[in-house]
Amino acid sequence: MAELREAPEAMAPPAFSKRRSLAWMGLCQGGLFLAQFGTSLALARLLTPHETGIFSLAAAIAGLLSTLRSCGLSSYIVRAERVDAALLASVFTVNLMLSGAAAILILAFSVFGSVLLGEPEVQRALAILAVVPLVGALEFRPAAMIERHGNFRGVALVNMLRGLVASGAMLALALLGFSYMSQAYGQAAGAVAAALAANGLGLRYVSLRMGLAGWREILTYGGRLFAIAGVAGLAGRMGDLVLGRMLGLNALGLYSRAASLNTLMWDHLHVVITRITFVDLANQQRDGQSLRTCYLNTLGMITVLLWPAFAGAAVLAGPIVRILLGPGWDGAALPFCLLSLAAIVLTSLSMTWEVFLIRDQTALQARFEFLRHGAGLVMFSIGCLFGLGGAGAARIGEAFLAVGLYRPHLERMTDTFRRDYAPIYLHAAVLTGIAVAPAILVMSAWGWSAETPQPSLAAAIAAGIAGWACGLRYLEHPLVAEARLLLAHMRPARPATTVSDL
Repeated sequence: MAELREAPEAMAPPAFSKRRSLAWMGLCQGGLFLAQFGTSLALARLLTPHETGIFSLAAAIAGLLSTLRSCGLSSYIVRAERVDAALLASVFTVNLMLSGAAAILILAFSVFGSVLLGEPEVQRALAILAVVPLVGALEFRPAAMIERHGNFRGVALVNMLRGLVASGAMLALALLGFSYMSQAYGQAAGAVAAALAANGLGLRYVSLRMGLAGWREILTYGGRLFAIAGVAGLAGRMGDLVLGRMLGLNALGLYSRAASLNTLMWDHLHVVITRITFVDLANQQRDGQSLRTCYLNTLGMITVLLWPAFAGAAVLAGPIVRILLGPGWDGAALPFCLLSLAAIVLTSLSMTWEVFLIRDQTALQARFEFLRHGAGLVMFSIGCLFGLGGAGAARIGEAFLAVGLYRPHLERMTDTFRRDYAPIYLHAAVLTGIAVAPAILVMSAWGWSAETPQPSLAAAIAAGIAGWACGLRYLEHPLVAEARLLLAHMRPARPATTVSDL
């Protein structure tokens, strides 16, 4: 065991299989989605928008102070040419220092939580959330090495356990009357479960050895990613604070619930694919290969999957919110619709972070992120003057700004041209139109009412899915072939026939 810890890559990692990884990630993320989705619906019935707003405000403050951890140091390990014990010790030490600083800031800031918007409950939630960065630091080292070796079975299991424990704790505590604190305790419980799972699955990489060899390079890399991910997190959390200050905690609760529904779809569909593709792209970069084919194929599959999903969510936003959350959350329908439209625009920029990181263009991306999120925060603040609809519309404007900034550079770094994207977007648009047409007809017939009969909605959704699937086969889209290969990888292998069997 000691030898493995001193030379983590002395043994060759298992061969990376993107389809097998997708199968595992898809299976685990599907189960996790159902658990988190069910918990979200239950919490919407157990907690009021005001209680949800209290936790959302505490989470916004904790997230704001935790931007110190937005350095992407795990990706530093994933993309490194070679990883040894000294490098792991240095990256672990830097991450531990940043996590400790974040925890201290959150705990210290909790003292002033009672004066924020006149809600003393924020203070209690912040005190619990201060535990999360410290626990995450213990998960960091084995989790990063598991991902580097393409063991997405382990990655998926860790994420699933984190989500299941967090969701279960939130639901149980909410039923016991812990109100908004149930979400804070759930976050902490999920972090502990993930740390234990990562250390168990990556036991050969577990070590508390510390060091600072090469710390300048690590901090330079982390500083660039902090300027990217940190700015995004900072702008998002500041947006929540602005909305809560301008429109009140009830409106913040409605917007947070709409954003969480949107994030559930994004995380469990988009992030799964791009996270696996990142490892594949990193391997191709190390081998000196072009990213063109992998990027275009992945983009084609992502758009044809997510455009119809988000477009359908936008069309059916009213009934979705009414059925899932109840009449008390009807105000979340409009921002949910607009955020879904913004997600369609952002989907056309899939794998931006991954490509810029692999091509070592993080300094350029940092400048773009400052511009994008700075302008986005200004647009969001102005939008809040017009209510939740204006806030959601501002996110669409920010998405179009991102497209204008990133598209030319993505083409350059992936060896692609504008004409390469025309068939991808055309196929996705046609299939999206086919998928949502029945829902548009049904909603129009019922005056776009949130009380549209559920049998009509179910028939429209079924017809849309059937039309989308037939369209995929007619266009002979690559997603069909990938789905068949994925299913083949999931089937158990048949035992080989021997002479004795005959």
